[in-house]
Amino acid sequence: MIPVFSNSLGEQELAAVQRVMESRWIGTGAECKSFEDELAEHFMVPRLLLTNCATSALYLALRCLGLEPGQEVIIPAIHFVACAGAVLEMGGVPVYADVDPRTLNITAREIERRRTSRTVGVILNHYGGHPCDLEAIKEACWRMWILEDAANAPASVYKNRPVGTLGDAGVWSFDSMKILSMADGGALWLWDNEHHKRAWRLRNLGLDSFSGKEKAEEAGRRWWEFSVPEPSPRSDSNDLLACIGRVQLRRLREFVVRRRVIWDRYQEELRGVGDLTLPPEPLDNCTGSYYLYWIQTARRDALSRFLYDAGIYTTFRYYPLHQAFKAEGVYLPYAEQVAEVTLNLPIHQNLSDEDVGLIIRKVKEFYNG
Repeated sequence: MIPVFSNSLGEQELAAVQRVMESRWIGTGAECKSFEDELAEHFMVPRLLLTNCATSALYLALRCLGLEPGQEVIIPAIHFVACAGAVLEMGGVPVYADVDPRTLNITAREIERRRTSRTVGVILNHYGGHPCDLEAIKEACWRMWILEDAANAPASVYKNRPVGTLGDAGVWSFDSMKILSMADGGALWLWDNEHHKRAWRLRNLGLDSFSGKEKAEEAGRRWWEFSVPEPSPRSDSNDLLACIGRVQLRRLREFVVRRRVIWDRYQEELRGVGDLTLPPEPLDNCTGSYYLYWIQTARRDALSRFLYDAGIYTTFRYYPLHQAFKAEGVYLPYAEQVAEVTLNLPIHQNLSDEDVGLIIRKVKEFYNG
């Protein structure tokens, strides 16, 4: 079965893991710090925090941004379930918003339509790695914070700035299905330095310090003592996973280049086939990560079954949140429409030219009989 998602882990990652295991330090340590520094350089920010997953990063971001019970947060309906779940868990009110029917991204106009006097922020989704229209969205978010979910966009750029760094906070995902995979992991960037310091504490149970060894260097201190100013779950990472992430970051460009080649081939060879609508290219002066490739067709369900029977797995990301959470009285026509016609074809760096050719042939065969 040809999968929709795949990671590329090999000898380089194994060598890094072996090196860390031989060091006997597999917890949070030098590898995590080095990976944070390298990610910060990649995303062109002064500092960044590594977390055990992107969902944890979302929770940390919402706490540091000051979300309080009863406050509203606008979320595009075509988005990952964790975004709405985090808002709900913190007592906030998710306000589900419609999306552009082609890009599947939220629009500035929809933010203006859905905001109320109780709205404090927006969680964006750069669908499939295609950047949102951030300039327009920023204007619509006057006096509201912006949290960018850049889980799909580790290499995406909006007008010379890495996606995930253009609002008040940004999160990335490095789980087993992402382009840069460290088995599981995430990262958090916060514009405000005080928010960053707070997130650093919250990431490790809310402790006021982390390393007893570092405290032992200070004369006259009992390094085993600590205080907990603000209790929090633990959401840090470890050196075993971080060393994998460091190798993956060095390989990220080659992964995205290969994905772009597959994207371009789909765009060329599926044009004009049946009733297919192909995805748009990224906005002007923007680059994507090509995490997803999505087609739209009135025969989506039949096509997905036909491809599955031919050994090609497809899916739809993401099932509308207002339907998943059974939000009463919410009607979002575009989100509901795209959920009935959109299909994600396989696109990842492990697809061979033969795999891509087979997928294209089978799609054409479905329409041509």
